[in-house]
Amino acid sequence: MKLAFATFWVFCLKFQPMAVELVVNSETKDGKKAKITVTLKKFCQCKSSHSQCQEDAQKIAPEKVLPVVARWESEKIFWMDGKLHPNFILEVLEAITEVLETVCVTAKSEHLQGADVKVEIS
Repeated sequence: MKLAFATFWVFCLKFQPMAVELVVNSETKDGKKAKITVTLKKFCQCKSSHSQCQEDAQKIAPEKVLPVVARWESEKIFWMDGKLHPNFILEVLEAITEVLETVCVTAKSEHLQGADVKVEIS
């Protein structure tokens, strides 16, 4: 089993801790099982239509992240020294941004500050 993670930093002035973990079980382009875990150290303010936005985000995350993982072969997700490929991280975080845009009043880069992306391939 391969395991790697990466931290994406975006600098901002305000920070209110409220960690949320989004987990997506998926399959890579070459048919390997992948568990993608994205931990957001700060979450957004819920839209009135999504009063349970953390739970809603977990429900919506697979539809956004599954296509990203399906485009990548398992060996290409990992880059040099077993670290996650930066383009893979970027694509996953773009998908998570779409999730946040759906459930949050505003989805800003600060919501991705310190986000951890972890991948387990089996």
